[in-house]
Amino acid sequence: NDPVAFGVEVLGEHFTPDIVRVLESVRDNAVTVAKSANATGKTHGAARVAVWFYKCYRGAKVYTTAAPPFKNLKDLLWGEIGAVIDNRPALFQEDRITSLHIARSKNEFITGVAIPTSGNEKDRESKFSGKHAPALLFVVDEGDAVPDEIYRGIESCMSGGFVRLLILFNPKQKAGPVYHKIRSKAAAVVTLSALTHPNVVTGENVIPGAVDRETT
Repeated sequence: NDPVAFGVEVLGEHFTPDIVRVLESVRDNAVTVAKSANATGKTHGAARVAVWFYKCYRGAKVYTTAAPPFKNLKDLLWGEIGAVIDNRPALFQEDRITSLHIARSKNEFITGVAIPTSGNEKDRESKFSGKHAPALLFVVDEGDAVPDEIYRGIESCMSGGFVRLLILFNPKQKAGPVYHKIRSKAAAVVTLSALTHPNVVTGENVIPGAVDRETT
């Protein structure tokens, strides 16, 4: 029941204070929206929370997706999940690993679900509905560009059991389903600010590849 300790002690990771707030919010709240500046580590954190949920809850199913194009899911979110596997292979030695899918049984897994760019709204909604498990987590990256019907499909699965939804996005406009979740207070909101990132605060490259003071 401690995603931060799992990340630090099991995965050997380091988290910024903002990412710690995201991890703890996923544990404590049904819906979490991570509203982020660029390069603050939101996708890195999302991958670690997905692995924590999968490894620490019996019967866990984790569904990950991202707004098109497909490379947002394959290269970014699953690139980070792949990095966890590469860094801690012993943790996954009993798992079956295929493209965008990690499973310890047919009913316990992390999987990537691409959002169809063809078909109608009902087809897209049905791809994300009908999901049930003792522990269920949805991770949606680039969430402001994800169509409404995807959220309708996910929300239809959240009526019972231990279910969590994490939405990550870089705010660009005051419109769309994620903005309305924030306005209606239907989600716990965690803001990941460039101004409080360790690289910007210290002026040093504390976390390589993340936002820096000069850019900010």
